[in-house]
Amino acid sequence: MIRTAFVKYVLVALVVSASIAVSAAESFKRRAGCNEGDRRCYGKDKTSPYYYRCTNGQWTLYTCGNGNTCSGNGPSTKCVSERPPPPTCQNGQRRCIGPGNPGLYYLCSEGSWKLYSCGNGYQCTQTSPLQAACTPTAPQCISGTQRCIDDGSSGSFNSCVNGQWQHKSCNPGDRCINIPGGLINCQTPESKDPITSQWYGQATHKTHPELIQESETTHGIKATEYEARRQNLVRELPKGSVAILFGAPVLFVAPHVFNQYRQDSNFYYLTGWNEPDSVAIIEKSEHTSRGYTLIMFVNDKDPEKELWEGPRNGIEAAVSLFGADEARPIGEFRRYAEKLASNLSDQGPDGSLVYTDFDTDYDIQRSMHCRILKKQLRLRGLGSRVHRLTSKVQQLRLIKSPAEIELMRQASNISSLAFTKIMQTCRPGMSEAALQAVFEHACKSAPVRGTSSAGSTDQAALVRSAYVPVFASGEHALCMHYVQNSGTMKDGDLILVDAGAEFAAYASDITRTFPVNGRFSDAQRDLYSAVMSVQQQMVRLCHADSEYSLNEIQRRSTRILAEELKQIGLSASDSDISNRLYPHHIAHYLGIDVHDTMDLTRSQRLKPNMVVTIEPGIYVPYDNKFPKAFQGIGIRIEDDIVVGHTEKDIENLGSLCPKTVEDIEACMLAGDALSK
Repeated sequence: MIRTAFVKYVLVALVVSASIAVSAAESFKRRAGCNEGDRRCYGKDKTSPYYYRCTNGQWTLYTCGNGNTCSGNGPSTKCVSERPPPPTCQNGQRRCIGPGNPGLYYLCSEGSWKLYSCGNGYQCTQTSPLQAACTPTAPQCISGTQRCIDDGSSGSFNSCVNGQWQHKSCNPGDRCINIPGGLINCQTPESKDPITSQWYGQATHKTHPELIQESETTHGIKATEYEARRQNLVRELPKGSVAILFGAPVLFVAPHVFNQYRQDSNFYYLTGWNEPDSVAIIEKSEHTSRGYTLIMFVNDKDPEKELWEGPRNGIEAAVSLFGADEARPIGEFRRYAEKLASNLSDQGPDGSLVYTDFDTDYDIQRSMHCRILKKQLRLRGLGSRVHRLTSKVQQLRLIKSPAEIELMRQASNISSLAFTKIMQTCRPGMSEAALQAVFEHACKSAPVRGTSSAGSTDQAALVRSAYVPVFASGEHALCMHYVQNSGTMKDGDLILVDAGAEFAAYASDITRTFPVNGRFSDAQRDLYSAVMSVQQQMVRLCHADSEYSLNEIQRRSTRILAEELKQIGLSASDSDISNRLYPHHIAHYLGIDVHDTMDLTRSQRLKPNMVVTIEPGIYVPYDNKFPKAFQGIGIRIEDDIVVGHTEKDIENLGSLCPKTVEDIEACMLAGDALSK
């Protein structure tokens, strides 16, 4: 009887207590609205197992579960366990805190248990006695989405497969990071690279502070400038369109023997990324802060391959250093291409446009990933939705920024010093190839002055030949692109040298013609002076106020050359001038490529900060219709010119290179003195 009465008393008390709690909850619930997600403990002593949470603008009563109480108020409100965690643990072990605490768990870190929360919308699920996982409380999800678990340090994440969440993990030791678009990246810690301490595959501020400043992505070009370039491109694209760029492949001259790598110029201009097997995708979107999303597919870190090929940048660097919103292994690009083609097909004929370059103009080899995308779009009949990208990028590349002009100034300075060196070294009996070697060595060893990057002046790593050079002595100069460079220079001959250094991916292009023995003959001097006069006059037209185009400068140069030749006794018809004596164009655009922005017409008027070459020439064949003294002589004079607003704003980037007859002979005479 006593025990029964006691049980009834306890039951009545529990019912009354619950009724009071529910009544209070209903009363609190009817109060003014609240902010979604806010929490408040129930009761004045703040030791109750109950708390309120704002859901759909109303307060709703929740319980912390057995053995747990609500602590704090406002933003700091949380459920805490009255039960201490197990005394010892092994790193990585997890335990949920009771069935009534859906979002709390212990994680063992550095030998001790630490309390974590799964966050709103997630619950803790004990997958084994010493392992747990945070899973969404909602049973459904969008297939393909991913989310890191915890702070990502464990490398665990949830992946939605067929509408259901599945627990997965990165490779051991990797860290999980959330990226835009509901995806994750598995980030490889730098300590995992067993091959070299130089973590990245190209110079960065971290690995080469003497070459790259902290604010720069590549030497001389800041990250903000790369961002501005992408913004400028996106403004030229229609709403919702996608621009896809493919990195250049590695080119082989024989099995396992590859050429020095050079990145696709448009790809480099927009990213600064200098590795093969890469794809950059710029998706225009008004829903992002930048107005676009940059996705890069690149080679991820692979110690086994890096053992043979050297370090790679990896997908992490694409985001942290090169401005990508998202980066994925290049092996996933096929799936992206299939999905893109499917989405475009579903949009119908008025859907988004794709800007890319499938063609192989100018014998440029495209990567296999280009062929993958082309195949997917062709299979779905989407050819009409594909437009050329290169013309839009080339329009941006045509006008150079101050930073680009500075790099080109350095490239021309390096080339000018090398030209001075070969003029001082040149001797009869020396081979053209040996003089070429002197030039290339002088380029690599030339000091670089006035650069924006701090540190050593030894920047040979940034220098290489901009193109295969011409070292054409004697009658070899009658061939425009003689590159065999195998002859022996003879006393009394001229040598035409068309060569230039590339510095930090920007080219120079300079041509000088000088006597092998250091002294011009009378006939050589007359022809040289005629070409020199034409070049000087045409350079003075390289400003916006002249309203000239390169084609108009070309036409004017042929008329003036005919007048100059007539004065020295060489009369020639217009046909002879254009087809035999002066068969090439006087100018081309210059930049990342030697013949830069090739898709753009040379009929447009010159604009400030274009960079162009001015290179008239004369090539007199063995034909008795021309004076015998001039036969077999080839002369070309070329400089790199920054177009100005007015004539006084024009800059000759190759001004340090000896050019007049007097300067050339003085330079070569000084070389004679140094050699004695």
